[in-house]
Amino acid sequence: MIKFIKFVFWTIFLIVLVAAIGIFVFIKTFDLNKYKSYAERVVYEQTGRKLSLNGDAWLKISLMPTAVLNDVSLSNPSWTPTPDMVKAKSVEVSLSVLPLLDKEIVIDTVKLVEPEVYLYVSKTGQNNWTFEKPGVKLAQAEPESATDAVPEVSAPLNLVAKEVDITDGIVIYHDLKSGAKTDVRVQSFDLTAEDMTSDVDIVTDLLFNGEKIALSATTGSIQTLLRDEPDFPVHAKVKAYGATADADLKLSGLLSGNISFTGDVNAHNPAGNFGAPDMNVQTALSGNFTNIVAQIQKLNVNGNIITGTVKADLSGAKPYINAVLKSPKIDVAKFSAPVKKASINLVSTAEAASFVPATPLDLSALNILNADAKINISQLVVNQDLSLNNVALTAKLNKGVLSLNPLSLELGGGQVTGNASVNSQQKIFVADLTGKNIVLQKMLPYLSHPQPGAFGITEGGVTDLRLKLNSQGSDLRKIVENLDGQVILIVDRSQIQTGSLKYLQGYLLTSILKTLNVRTKEPHMTLKCGVVRADIQKGLVKFPKGIVFHAKSLTVVSDGTLNLKNDNLNLTIKPFNGKITDTNVVQAISSLLKVEGTVQNPRLTLDNSAVIKNVVGIAAAGPAFLSSELLFDADESPCYTALKGTSYEKMFPAPKGVQAKGQNVYQGATDAISGGVNMITDTAKGFFNMLTGKKK
Repeated sequence: MIKFIKFVFWTIFLIVLVAAIGIFVFIKTFDLNKYKSYAERVVYEQTGRKLSLNGDAWLKISLMPTAVLNDVSLSNPSWTPTPDMVKAKSVEVSLSVLPLLDKEIVIDTVKLVEPEVYLYVSKTGQNNWTFEKPGVKLAQAEPESATDAVPEVSAPLNLVAKEVDITDGIVIYHDLKSGAKTDVRVQSFDLTAEDMTSDVDIVTDLLFNGEKIALSATTGSIQTLLRDEPDFPVHAKVKAYGATADADLKLSGLLSGNISFTGDVNAHNPAGNFGAPDMNVQTALSGNFTNIVAQIQKLNVNGNIITGTVKADLSGAKPYINAVLKSPKIDVAKFSAPVKKASINLVSTAEAASFVPATPLDLSALNILNADAKINISQLVVNQDLSLNNVALTAKLNKGVLSLNPLSLELGGGQVTGNASVNSQQKIFVADLTGKNIVLQKMLPYLSHPQPGAFGITEGGVTDLRLKLNSQGSDLRKIVENLDGQVILIVDRSQIQTGSLKYLQGYLLTSILKTLNVRTKEPHMTLKCGVVRADIQKGLVKFPKGIVFHAKSLTVVSDGTLNLKNDNLNLTIKPFNGKITDTNVVQAISSLLKVEGTVQNPRLTLDNSAVIKNVVGIAAAGPAFLSSELLFDADESPCYTALKGTSYEKMFPAPKGVQAKGQNVYQGATDAISGGVNMITDTAKGFFNMLTGKKK
């Protein structure tokens, strides 16, 4: 029995040995170059393209016979800019041996070294990856001998590639109609599959237009792909541009070129990437390479939730985006660094043009695409004290012009409406806003219940706003210098708790009041009206008696200019309590003063014209002139005067009359003594020194 077993073993061994030697001899003596013309003919007849096998071809001897082809290329259609669609330095194809015994060709491994792929879309929409069989066949070359005749291959071709390796590859996509161009550099690519019907695993690292991308994916089987069946499944994880994405898609038309897709994509952008906050998006995608629809199920921007629909049309020279977005709450502070506490911006500190950097404004992004968008935000939190409600805007971007029209929002219980636009070509900026029935203490809740000793509004506070501005310039400085328009703020009758103005720190009105040291001992005050009117022309801000605080026991009127080009401030101030008594002599003397300097550093100086009027008036009419002068300056309807000539002129009653006697005296006398200004000024300095406490 043992001898029989040994006999069988040696018999099998000898059979395998003879078969191996036979295969070895066949591979060793087989000349693959004789079949190059046959391969070229078959490819042409099936695709209409010329396959060029320019280098040598041979078989490697191993457990898996490997065909090696050097310098391989496949031609492009005549309309493309490059002659070859595909070319490679070398191609290696390994075959599985055992299936050969069943006359079945199974590709085990494919290795591509330095492959280059050039994909084009013509101006008429034709692509170069759709193949058409030619109307004629290439003539078959006559074999050199009977042994060289090309055999008919009747064995089934199983295109399983259990492994595909690509190193240093290039894929160029160029749309000749739109000019869009994509450059993909494949650093490594590994594809594995068990058989024709199994899923395919892909891992690759590449550079997409210079940006590094890492991709891992599992797709449907090769058999499903070759049949070009719809809903080809792809599950992919991508890391690119510092962000990550997880996609679960179904693709159709992969081989026909009419590619479409549908599925879900979840993406995450970490905080700081692109200078943006932490962002997560869950969206359902559908469309193709020219039209994409994204149903945003949830966009979470650092706690701000946004939903809506975004449609992109990429078929034109410029992409077109249509968006409808909404959010229950947007907190601006969560998009960037925390915003400082809100302040009542009666007249904001305006940096002079000399302090505004001449930084060029880059508006090129407005020329990248065209867009229409409708945005609704239930609550927009500007900072911890200020919120805007029911913000609604329609935005349109066309040919580099961005317009927001209409724009509406609720502020402090009131309504703000208007529009704004930016023209990137002409560098023109326009804003037109109107606010009605804004209640200050609703806008800034901490004003409604002020702490003891702090400023607050206990009743009233209804405010109207008008802002109409335009400018032109390629940098921030020119925009300030070319600023035109008007700003009007009106506060109606209110009850005020007097106190600290800390919330107004850094604003022009605060600087003026602190400079004048205007105070009241009354803890509460009835405000009849308050106005800020600023007329702006080429960077020069004029206040035509346009800063008014008109209370029952105190009136402050300011008239003057602020030059944004050089930060020059020139304001006259008229504080008056309405009665001529010994206790308001300081206020009377203050009519000789004005505020000069800069917004950031205002200083108290003499008003030469007021000095002339008062000194000459007293000389001509005696001390009674002082009373008439004060009564003349104490306009009984200063808010009307401030708003005269505007659409708000009739909001307050016009004054019934003024004390004109003193006015006539000093106006006539001013012209007569204009040459003696210096002498009178020196005399008036005594009043100024007495007021300020200076010895000289």
